[in-house]
Amino acid sequence: MTRVILAALIALTAGQAQALSCLPADIARTFNWAAAADERYIVLNGAFSFEALPRTGGGQLDQETVSVDAEFKGSYLGVEGFVEAPSLDVTLTFVCLGPWCGSMGNGGDDILVFAQQTTNGYVLEVDPCYSTVFASNDENIDRVETCMRGESCEEMSF
Repeated sequence: MTRVILAALIALTAGQAQALSCLPADIARTFNWAAAADERYIVLNGAFSFEALPRTGGGQLDQETVSVDAEFKGSYLGVEGFVEAPSLDVTLTFVCLGPWCGSMGNGGDDILVFAQQTTNGYVLEVDPCYSTVFASNDENIDRVETCMRGESCEEMSF
């Protein structure tokens, strides 16, 4: 019986000590994932404005999934490249995995994201690995436009 309790305690503490392990960010990998998904995704490039998120006393997000309504201004990816989009309402869902939470700036610099198109509108899930959120730079824009045109969309190796 003592061995069982000891094994359970070791298993519990070992799980607590593990660090979050994320694949390196790769816009082609995310594009291929979104293209193969049963859900529909749209690639947006622009800025989001939203109310401040609830924080703990230490300035961190509460360790749970938090959703807020946001306004998006920018462009969306079409076959011909990025096209100016009307202002869009998007639900931002910040996901936490243990103590690690996704986050993003509010109303500042442009970012490039993969938002899910649902029957209730657009939803952007921001996880701690930032698998759907990328810097809006020339390299990412060129790569995602190349993928959209059906040209080479090879994922970067690790």
